[in-house]
Order: sequence, then structure tokens, then C-alpha cells
Amino acid sequence: MKHFSYLKAFAVLVLLSMTAAGCGGCFGINSLGINIFSLKIQVFGQSNVPLIGAVVSSSNGENVTVDSTGIATLHFSDVGPYYITVRYQNNIVASYNVSMPADGGKTLTANYVATTAPSGNEGISTGGGSNYFAMMGTRFYPILFQYVFNAYGYSIDLSKYEPGQYTNWEISSNGEDRFSTKKAYLKQLDNGQEWWQVNFQAKDDAMLMEVLFSEKMQSIRRMRAKFGNDAPKEVPVTEGWYNSPMQLTPESIDGSVVKKGISVTVPAGTFTCDQLEFGVAQGLTLRLWRSTTVPGGVVKYEMASDNGKSIYAAELKSFGAGATSELGSF
Repeated sequence: MKHFSYLKAFAVLVLLSMTAAGCGGCFGINSLGINIFSLKIQVFGQSNVPLIGAVVSSSNGENVTVDSTGIATLHFSDVGPYYITVRYQNNIVASYNVSMPADGGKTLTANYVATTAPSGNEGISTGGGSNYFAMMGTRFYPILFQYVFNAYGYSIDLSKYEPGQYTNWEISSNGEDRFSTKKAYLKQLDNGQEWWQVNFQAKDDAMLMEVLFSEKMQSIRRMRAKFGNDAPKEVPVTEGWYNSPMQLTPESIDGSVVKKGISVTVPAGTFTCDQLEFGVAQGLTLRLWRSTTVPGGVVKYEMASDNGKSIYAAELKSFGAGATSELGSF
């Protein structure tokens, strides 16, 4: 295919991430069969009623339907990161990045808000359309934020953004299907909460969101969104949408450096970088190219198989300062 619509391209990346995350089973419950750790997911519908029929899936291969109290218990036999999704009637309710043993014994909560059906005049745009994505958006928000702020559950930012700073990225799967993302740190409130702007752009589709994170970006508290040429709207936010990526220790970052002072060219220019590599699962390597001259400290990152094939990759297109709210969020 020469062109994927935005939604199709994104769907490819979602499937690839879930396939990659599924390699956790190479070390986990399927290989050893001894459960050492566990955690619970409790899923609610409207009015905090248990959401019977919700299914909780983990990258170690478990698929568990919640019980009459809305709870599903997952078991893990190895230390390390896992990716968890909660689904109900083909909707993504929530997603989580967890790590064992740190999250063992916890109970995480998720709330499902039914997607509102479109009115008769909304239709679907000819480009694969942003109207369709507006209708389906709440199902994909959890995965969208996973791609913007982390890779395989780990933070892809190695340094901080200052208010107003932004980065634009080009993301590809298998070296081909591409779309663009932008993230900008807009403002920090007096209580430590942070406003960020997130933009997704493909050939004919666009979505712009402004998101209020809790202190240290542990959860999402509020969101406004604009789909295509539609007017900005407030999006209902529930607990459990977003699970913050795991932060690497300085020692882990230093220990991952395999090359120093190499020249790396991306659409944003040529940078002098250190190359970092992490073995995140059997057969999978996460590579990052670090530069101290850009917000976030990274100009390129990719997930690759041990045979050298790039599963997905992101390259910095541009960066700068002066980003402000475009949706009247504050």
C-alpha cells in the first residue's frame, strides 16, 4: 500500500506494540508456570457499577474476564515490565504499564464511558476521516498517549521540557507507513499539574488534544480535543485512562550507552548523539539516540528485532519554543 489513512497507520502501530509486548510471555507465565506476583484490575461502568463482561489482557498471555464485582486478577511469574489492556465490547477502556515486583499486590481501577453515537449529519470524511476518529476517539486515547510518552512502557524523554517547548516527530512502522505527532509542554499550574498539547497528523486526518496531567504526570485529569475542522470540545475523563511510563534510573541510562559522540541525521538536522540500547524482551531491543540540545533529550528512537528489522521508529522533525494553547484550555 502506498498510503495508509491516519487511523489505519495508527492501528498498525497498535498491533505491533501489542505483538512486541506479547514477547513478555517468553519469560513469563507460559514458560515457567509459577506465579509469584499478582495484581487486580477493577472495572466500573456508569454510576460506579461493576462492568460485567470486561476483559483484561496482559502481555504475559493472560486474558481474564472480570467477576461479579468487576475485578480481574492477573498473575505473573517473572520480574520486569508488562503491558495491560482493559476492553469492553471491542472498546479499549484503559491501558497500563506495570512492573513486577513494584506493582505486585496493587488494585488498579478503570472506568468505562460509552461512546456517543454520531448524529446523522456527521458522516465519515473521504480521507479515512477525522470525523470517524472523533467518533471512535475515546477507544484509542489510552494507546495514543502510550506512543507519545513512552516506548515499551519506558519513558522516552531523557531530559525535561521547559514550558513552551515542543517536539515534532515522524513515526513509521516497518520503515513505511508514516504519520506525524507533536507534543508540547504548555504550562505548569501552582498545584504542580501540567498542561500538554498532543497533535496527530496524517495525509488527510488531524487531531489536536490539550491534556491536563496530575503532578508528575501520573494521571490525566482533564482534556479538550479538536478533530479536523470541528470546534474544540471537552472530552469526558475517567480514572484509569493513562498509566505513566516507568522512569529509568540515571545508572541504567549511563549503563546502556553503546556509542558516544556519533553523528545522527534526522529531518530536524544533524546532531552529535550517544546511542543507548536496552534489551526490553527476548528478541527485542529499544534504541535511543540522545542529544542534550533538544527538548526531551532524544532525536530518534526505535524498537528493533534481533535480526536488525525495525518494528517501529520515530525521528525528530522539528523542535522549538513558544507553544501556547490553541483550544482555550486555560
